[in-house]
Amino acid sequence: MEFGSRVPALLAALPTNPVRQFQLCYCTWLTLVMCLNIRHHTRFYRWFYSSGISLAEKRGLGAHPSKIYKMITPPTLTPSQLPVAGAAFTACLALSCTPLAPRVFLFIGFLLYFLYFPQLFAETTLSGHSSILIPSILLLLSCSPSLDHEVGLWKGDTTVWPLQLIRLYIGSGYFSSGMCKLLCGIRFKRFWGRGSTLQYYVFEGMWSRPAPPLIKSLQWFLLKSPMLMTGKACTALVFETGFIFAVFNDNIALVFGIAGFFFHGGILVLQGLDFVSYWSPALLAFVIPLGQPTSELLRAGWEQENSWFLPAAIYTALQVLVAVSLYDLWLDDILPFSCCPMFMPPRSPYDKLPKWWTMTDAPLNGTTRAAGAMEPLYWSPASCIFKMSLDEAGLLPQKVVWFGSSTGCPPEVRDKFIDAECRDRPFMVFANFEFSAELKDLLHRVMDEVNNNPPSRAWDAHKMHELLTLQQQCLDAFNLCAAAARARDSPKPIANGSATSELRQCK
Repeated sequence: MEFGSRVPALLAALPTNPVRQFQLCYCTWLTLVMCLNIRHHTRFYRWFYSSGISLAEKRGLGAHPSKIYKMITPPTLTPSQLPVAGAAFTACLALSCTPLAPRVFLFIGFLLYFLYFPQLFAETTLSGHSSILIPSILLLLSCSPSLDHEVGLWKGDTTVWPLQLIRLYIGSGYFSSGMCKLLCGIRFKRFWGRGSTLQYYVFEGMWSRPAPPLIKSLQWFLLKSPMLMTGKACTALVFETGFIFAVFNDNIALVFGIAGFFFHGGILVLQGLDFVSYWSPALLAFVIPLGQPTSELLRAGWEQENSWFLPAAIYTALQVLVAVSLYDLWLDDILPFSCCPMFMPPRSPYDKLPKWWTMTDAPLNGTTRAAGAMEPLYWSPASCIFKMSLDEAGLLPQKVVWFGSSTGCPPEVRDKFIDAECRDRPFMVFANFEFSAELKDLLHRVMDEVNNNPPSRAWDAHKMHELLTLQQQCLDAFNLCAAAARARDSPKPIANGSATSELRQCK
C-alpha cells in the first residue's frame, strides 16, 4: 500500500512541459554515451596528437575538417586537456538535468562542444556528421524560458516553441539529404532507390568495417536479395524526403521519430556507421507530443518570449536556408549547419564509376565499428582533399590497404577529389606494409569482376555470392598479412608514431 501510494506522487513530480521532458531524455542519453566513450576518445587522441602526420595539425568539424560556422578555427588541446574538456562537457549535460539553472549549463555545454569534438574529427565514430546536431540543439534549448519555469526560476507561462524549432531544424536536414539523393539520380540518370545502390554502400562498408559473423550473415543475405534492397532503398528515400511533414504534426512526428531509430540502427548494423550514439537522441523531439499547432507555438514564442524566440528562430532559419539551398553540396561545409549530403550517388557494385575501398585492422581499440579507432575510409594517397602520403601512412598504428579504380569518373569529381597521378587508373593499390602476392592477385580479381561485367550481375544472387566470397578471401588474406607484418614489427612501438613500417605501392 505504501508503494502504491507513492506512485502517483512520483508521477506528479515528473515534468509536464515537453521541452523539459525532451531535454532530460536528450542530455541523459548523451551523458551516458560520453561516459562510455570518453576513455576511448582519450586513448585515440593520445596517439593522434603525437602521431607526426600532417592531419594531426588540423582541428574542426567534419572530415575535411572545416572551421566552426566557416569562421572559427577551434584551438588545439593537449592529450591531458582533452579528457578535462570532455568531462566538463559531460558534467554540463548532467547538471542541466538538475534544478540548478539548466539553461546556463546547456549554453556552457554548447561552447564546450566546440572545444572537445573538433579535436576528434579523425576518430571513427565522430568523423563526418554524426555529432553535428548536438551544439544546435543545446543552443536552442538554452533559449527556452520554460526550462527556468520548470525548476522554479521563472514565473511566466510555459511555452514549447523551442521543441518546434528543434523539429524544424532536424527535419530540414533529413529532407535536404533525400533531395540530394534524388538530384544525384537525375545527374547520373539512374534512380537512387534501386536495390543495387544499397548493395554498393553495404558492400563498401564490409571492406573497412567488417562485422561479426551474425551481422555478416545478414549482410550476405541482403546483398543477394536486390528486390528486398530496392524496397529498403525506396523506403529510405520516402523517410528522408517525407520527414519534413513530421515537423508539423504530432502523429506523423511519432511515426517518423520511431522510424528514425530503426533507420539509424540499420545503418549501424549493416554499414558500421554510428549515427545512434550522438545523432539519434535528437529524434526524441518527434516522439514527445507538442499538443498544439505549429502556428500557435511560434506565435506564442513571438508574443510572449520575443527576446529569446527571435535569436533561436534566426538560428533555425540559417539551418533551413543551408538545407533548402543544398549549400554544402554545391559549395563548402558550414558546419554544424548542413544539408547532410551523404551516400548521394546512385551506385552499383558493377557500375562504371570509380571504386575505392579500404581494408584495415584497428590496434587502438580492436574494431573500426566502435569508438577509439581512426576513421578508415576518408584519407588515402589517391585523394586530393583527403590526402595522406605513403610516408605518413607508415606512421599510422593500423595496417591498411587502399585499392580500387578511378576510371569513369565525372570530370567535376575527378579534378576535385582524385590526385592527378591517380586519375583514370583501372587498378590501384597502396599499403603501409609489405603484403603478399596472393592478396594483390585477389584484389586484381575483385576489380576485374566489378569493372568488366555488366550491372545486371548485381541482380544475380549467384554472382553476388561469388563476389562476396571473393571479398571474404581478400579480407582473410589481408588479416594474415597484417598479422605477419605486426609480428615483424613487434619489437617496435606501434601507437606513438615513431615506428615506420615497410611501405609498398603497387600499380
